Parts: sequence; C-alpha cells; structure tokens
Amino acid sequence: MNNPEDIRYFWAKTLGVSGPQWLILMALTDFDRGEDVTVDVVARMLNVAPSFVSTQSKMLEKRGFVRRTISRVDARAVQISLTDKSYEHMANLASSGKP
Repeated sequence: MNNPEDIRYFWAKTLGVSGPQWLILMALTDFDRGEDVTVDVVARMLNVAPSFVSTQSKMLEKRGFVRRTISRVDARAVQISLTDKSYEHMANLASSGKP
C-alpha cells in the first residue's frame, strides 16, 4: 500500500467516507486555522467545481464531520469547517500507526 491513492482510500474507508470526501476533509485540515473556509477555496484547491464541494460537504455535515455556515460577509458564500468529531477521528487514525 505504497500508492498515495491506496492510502487515501484506506483512510476514507476507515472513516466511512468516499475518497473525494476524504480529500475535502484533508483540505479543511490544511486550511483550518480556527476560521471557516469557503466552499470556493476548497474547490480551487482540489480543482473541482464548487457545486461538487457543496454537495459532498452537505453529506459530510449529515455525518457530523463538517459544519456549514453562511458567511457573515457575503450571504452567497458557504463556509465549512471541521467538527470536533473530525478532529477526534483524525487523531485516532494518526495514532493507530496504519497504514
């Protein structure tokens, strides 16, 4: 399991999310500095359409992994951030030593 894609799908499967959802979580991990990140920023980082990130983040929100809020600055923008549940799962995966 040396291929980065194999590792990504292993972690995604462990959390019960899809590969693309795992990438969104990882992007949020990179960006999250205590402030929410807009869907557009995540979409640019992953080189996908904002609508894709919006749809996938709604699924992640239902599972309790992300929080979605409307920007106070621009009501058209949706901001997403990791929940405590996500941080706990990431910490558990990191400490498990797999793969």
